[in-house]
Amino acid sequence: MQTILQIATQAENDFRHLFRSKDALVKLRALNADLQKSCDKGGDQVHNLLEVAMQKLVSKLSWDLHKNKDMTPASVGIPELLDLCIAGATENLLSNHAPYKILEELMDGQTIVICEKLWELLETRKAKLTTANFIPPYDGKDGKPPKTTKASLCLLRLSNTLLRRLSKTHNTVFCGRILAFLSFAFALSERSAVNLTGRSNVSNVTLFEDEATFNENTQNEVQETKLDYTLYKTFWDIQRYFRQPNLATESDAEWVAFTNELNTVLTAFESNAFNPKDIDQARDDSAYDDVDDERESFFQTKYLTNSRLFHLQLRDPILRECMLTQFLILFRHLEKTNAHQTQVNELFERVLDLLRATPSDGKGFSEMLIHVLDRENNWTQWKADKCKPYERFPVAEEPPSMEEGEEPPSKKMKPSDSALLDSLVHEDAASLLSKIQGSTRKTAVPVEDFIARFEEARDPENAMEKEYWPDNDKMVCWRTMRACMRNRINYMDKVIEGTGEMVEAILRVQNGGVPAASPAPSTSDEPAPADDSNASATPVKDEPTSDVNMEETQVTEEGEVGHATS
Repeated sequence: MQTILQIATQAENDFRHLFRSKDALVKLRALNADLQKSCDKGGDQVHNLLEVAMQKLVSKLSWDLHKNKDMTPASVGIPELLDLCIAGATENLLSNHAPYKILEELMDGQTIVICEKLWELLETRKAKLTTANFIPPYDGKDGKPPKTTKASLCLLRLSNTLLRRLSKTHNTVFCGRILAFLSFAFALSERSAVNLTGRSNVSNVTLFEDEATFNENTQNEVQETKLDYTLYKTFWDIQRYFRQPNLATESDAEWVAFTNELNTVLTAFESNAFNPKDIDQARDDSAYDDVDDERESFFQTKYLTNSRLFHLQLRDPILRECMLTQFLILFRHLEKTNAHQTQVNELFERVLDLLRATPSDGKGFSEMLIHVLDRENNWTQWKADKCKPYERFPVAEEPPSMEEGEEPPSKKMKPSDSALLDSLVHEDAASLLSKIQGSTRKTAVPVEDFIARFEEARDPENAMEKEYWPDNDKMVCWRTMRACMRNRINYMDKVIEGTGEMVEAILRVQNGGVPAASPAPSTSDEPAPADDSNASATPVKDEPTSDVNMEETQVTEEGEVGHATS
């Protein structure tokens, strides 16, 4: 009998030779059937063997792309491999995340140029890759968030990793294509892109010159336009409050420092005010400019902090507009804290007056900004309510009601399939039993699958909230305990603290750790309080039941488990 290593090696060789053939899907079916006969742990082990074989093939293709600069994804056969994985995952010959997995493996070792070509393969097959086999659609019937699958998690991981590699200024179009694909693939109320905890981007640090460099760069400037370093430092250093909004309210000293710096910046803007001629000229220019003028195409994520540009930046209307907008966003955040509300309101009105006086349409821009900030409260409330789905689906039309005295239409009798019925009646019992005892009709779910669900929920990379852990699903907990009674009986004493504790003990031992000590039994006469998560899921009963009823119950329950985890 072949070992698992020999079977895996043979599967790798077969997979490497079949993926570019014309009848690749037929050969994949034959390979899957051969592995089913060789493996004793069912379809999951076959999927794992094929996934390992696929990953080794992808590593070879990735190295060919990296080593030979003239190679393209099409020349090494990646489109054929992707199509084969889509068809194989659809027929349950491969794991449902196989197509996204090979793209993730390829993009991890390729340049941005090759990654963009690989993403084109994903976009041209989006109709197949976003079906219910990979990312289940959300219909809103049960009111619960959309179901998460391995394919959807793999797509999110692939996209986020790629977005972190891309430059927002140089790869803007590619970033937009990725976000557009995600919005097409996932439901509108999908929460993976929502910053639920409200974490700030503390890595966005603004660097500026020190005093020695500032004096060196400004020593040749005219005395009338020369500015001191204190204003320059305050102007750019105040960005730290935009990076960490709660920093301003951490202490009274920090609040005083924030207000002093803010007053310094606002005073500098007020000292460099725009006269009415500048505003009128800017409005006239904007009225006669084309749509594709310099302002419409303007895009700047970070401003230069060179001291030689500082005196010009103080009178730059676009920079002033951006900075005053940052102030207003920060003030709206401070309204929800214990900050000094009177002082915040005064500063808010002062910033708003400066924004209204900024060319070219400061008044219209300020009104639009206030409207957006008011609408932001709806977004905040939605996040506070745990991002409940808000899509509206069409209501099913009710059938027309019958008038009084009108009889319902008579149902037509469908002729029964007498040939099939006769074959079942006249066939002997031994033949029928042999048909339903095949390996393909086995619906028992191994205990490793249940443990994997608990392990996946506890993985920090998945960022799954505890309320969606399988620990809170009574049916899953009960079936996990029932499966553990067959070959994990030595961990059943941990059930006193909950099914999650039992699974964690199993995972601890599998990772080379030592299981925790079991809780001491209660010595009091009163029974121990039952675990709410498993109270209705205790599988132990003293009432005798017949073998036939137990067998029927097992098939029904295990069949439901198989459907729930498919």
